[in-house]
Amino acid sequence: MVHKFRHFQTKSNFSGWRNFLSAVAIGTLVGLAPPFVQIARAQSPARADSTASENDIRAATVLFYDAFNSALHGNMAPLSAVWSHRADVTNLSAAGGHSIGWNEVHKGFLNMSRLYPGGNIEQREMSVVAGPDFGYSVCIETGQLRSADGPMVTFNQRATNIFRLEGGTWKLIHHHADSNLHDLEGASR
Repeated sequence: MVHKFRHFQTKSNFSGWRNFLSAVAIGTLVGLAPPFVQIARAQSPARADSTASENDIRAATVLFYDAFNSALHGNMAPLSAVWSHRADVTNLSAAGGHSIGWNEVHKGFLNMSRLYPGGNIEQREMSVVAGPDFGYSVCIETGQLRSADGPMVTFNQRATNIFRLEGGTWKLIHHHADSNLHDLEGASR
């Protein structure tokens, strides 16, 4: 009989915890509603009711990809202009590199421009989230780079770009690209 009572007591405690956890989950979801609304709004293309910061992040992202293309054609100056030059900037390359600090990030892009001259890259399907001092864009990078064997390789990969407002200008502080897209969206020759 004692055993049955303990089982009932455990079941009762479990029920209490389940109710408590449900209440916490509901409270958390209610608290997250405003950010989810902001993210949902940011997923659509630039609209008239987008905030100035969202539009600035979109523009900074486009500027980054223009600068990236300039670097692939031998001109590093635009890429240097869009990045923050602080020690906390980072780049996680789709090729597997991890650069920390502006000097390392710059060296990685310089190496990429030597390895893949004449390539091109563009963003599509951009989503933006912006705050007063930080913002980010996520997108699909698509383009062509010359492979080590010589032929041009077409690629599609996911990318995240994080920006910080520095001296009134949005500067890139982190770029992360990975090529883990599914079947038809992955790299092809």
